[in-house]
Amino acid sequence: MNKRDFYIVCYDIENTKIRNKLVKYLKKFGIRRQKSVFQSYLNKKERIMIFDYFIKIKNKNDKIAFIQLCYNCQKKIIYHPKLKIKNFAVI
Repeated sequence: MNKRDFYIVCYDIENTKIRNKLVKYLKKFGIRRQKSVFQSYLNKKERIMIFDYFIKIKNKNDKIAFIQLCYNCQKKIIYHPKLKIKNFAVI
């Protein structure tokens, strides 16, 4: 079975065209929480796919971070306003 872990994916990309490409790609894997922050349940293969795509499109100073959170840490996340999840399934 492909184990999925909870990740916060955040990025810093100056170029709007490149940033929009990454946003479109990340929407396939999770939901957008803020302009440069996504949350997602990813397996290792998906995490590598996102990282490889980022490497392919990035400029010199662009950055991305994958922050893995355990279940207990996830429960401590506070959202304001409350998160309304649509079409987001946890498998």
